[in-house]
Amino acid sequence: MTEEPYRWLEAIGNRREYVREQLKGGSPVFAASLPDGILLLGVGTGHSKVFELFDRHAIAGLGHPADIEKIRQAAIDAAHLEAFNRAPEDVSLRRLVGFGLSPQLKTNFEQIFSAPF
Repeated sequence: MTEEPYRWLEAIGNRREYVREQLKGGSPVFAASLPDGILLLGVGTGHSKVFELFDRHAIAGLGHPADIEKIRQAAIDAAHLEAFNRAPEDVSLRRLVGFGLSPQLKTNFEQIFSAPF
């Protein structure tokens, strides 16, 4: 029982290292506001990490492709649910992040003995 805090601290350290490793080889994403809309451009030789979520919303990711895909799918599901419950015009990034993604990401990062997402 006395080693549990140490195991918890070690698990938190492992999680921090996992995130650092995933972010280390990342490539930048540039955004520009144009008269016809917004241009998102991912720079790099790997897979594209810029995705459309819902109508006027997009997401760009940095890290492992499987992790990005899970977050992207969760954001799409949250956007569709928000549009169904309210109206498509009511879907905003603030609501998607605040009520759709944040609680899920927080829960996934609190489970220290499993993968972050």
